[in-house]
Amino acid sequence: MIKSMVVAIDSTESSARAQEYALTLAKRYNAELTGIAVLDVPWITAPMATPIGAGYYKAHRDQTILANQSQALDDKINAFRKLCDDAGVPARAVEAQGVPSEQIEHEADRHDMIIIGRETNFHGVKGHDIGDVVEQLLKDNPRPVLVVPPSNTFKRDGVVVAFDGSIPASRAMQMFCLMGLANGGPVHVVSIDADNDKAEYLAARGAAFFESHGEKVTAHGLQSSGDFAQTILNTVESLGVGMVVMGAFANRSLMRQIFVGSVTKQIIRASTVPVFLHH
Repeated sequence: MIKSMVVAIDSTESSARAQEYALTLAKRYNAELTGIAVLDVPWITAPMATPIGAGYYKAHRDQTILANQSQALDDKINAFRKLCDDAGVPARAVEAQGVPSEQIEHEADRHDMIIIGRETNFHGVKGHDIGDVVEQLLKDNPRPVLVVPPSNTFKRDGVVVAFDGSIPASRAMQMFCLMGLANGGPVHVVSIDADNDKAEYLAARGAAFFESHGEKVTAHGLQSSGDFAQTILNTVESLGVGMVVMGAFANRSLMRQIFVGSVTKQIIRASTVPVFLHH
């Protein structure tokens, strides 16, 4: 059962949704909640090409940005504390300096799960479909990551578990179940393959795991040789569920060379509901 979570705090809309979702889970499971905001000093002070003699101005610029970002950090932390107080959820807040993904990983050692907005980047950069911090956490972090989109449709019940028979998919399915996140809601195990019999076999295999834990589950074996990501997303919408569960990698040997498989990345980018990932 889930006991504690850490949620990343920055100025993006998806971060605001992530904090709201974290509060919902904290209430539901009586879990400890920690918010973390990071001042990315290495990114702000990174060397850059400057004209001869302009080093002083670069240093002055860096100090000004650091001071402004530090104040913004305080404001975000205070807003998080107020959000938790208003919701009646005891929480702690952490202000850190350094590489954001490393700071979150360090804090996550004492927690069960990381919750982060899809566009979270801590740099105030707008327009990212998937924040660089999210990418790094999915590549290297040992904890499950719940990626929250900027939309607010996550209050729906039920979950789609994308199961392809791989080890990462099986681990994600098990972790999700053992953490108690199914919460008695309907679970839909979705398997897709060009061979209909194989798709149905995989879906039944995944569903059997949830049945053994007393969950209400339905197996969906879907025959398709086309766009797997879109098929999963269409299934999520047609079933009206509130979460997707999937493994983050299709090939462990490539884990440190690539972000995630293209199907996983497409789903994260386009999903209107949170995506639970583990590998």
